[in-house]
Amino acid sequence: MENKSILDRQISPFLQFGAVLVLAIVLMGISGLMPSPPYSSTEHIMPWVVLCGMILFFALVNSVLSFAAVDGNKYWGQSIISFAGLLVIGGCIAWGISGVSINDAGSVRWLYFVLTFGYLVFLSIVNLIKFFVKLAQRQDKRLRGEE
Repeated sequence: MENKSILDRQISPFLQFGAVLVLAIVLMGISGLMPSPPYSSTEHIMPWVVLCGMILFFALVNSVLSFAAVDGNKYWGQSIISFAGLLVIGGCIAWGISGVSINDAGSVRWLYFVLTFGYLVFLSIVNLIKFFVKLAQRQDKRLRGEE
């Protein structure tokens, strides 16, 4: 059996989205079962806090796994759709579990903005790195006379 690194496997952004969404729901459920002190500032918004962590996790994993994508443009499009779905569907689930809207959840709305901008920066950096690697490989072939 062939041992492939996870970085070499092509994992669909939609599959990543589903896995992260399920993980977020499980962690929201676990956080709801855990006792919290009554003076805690995150007592009522814990599902939102968990969701923000899962959004950051998705952004990092999705960006790293984009190295293995054969068609970068297709992967990028699916990734953006998956990320938007995670924001919307995850937000609806967090709202349903907590009973607190994003506007009443403190700085969560601002975190959504920061995480979205950071995600786009991650994807851009990965694409820039892929471009430089391809450029270096092409130059290496030229210097060896293979092209």
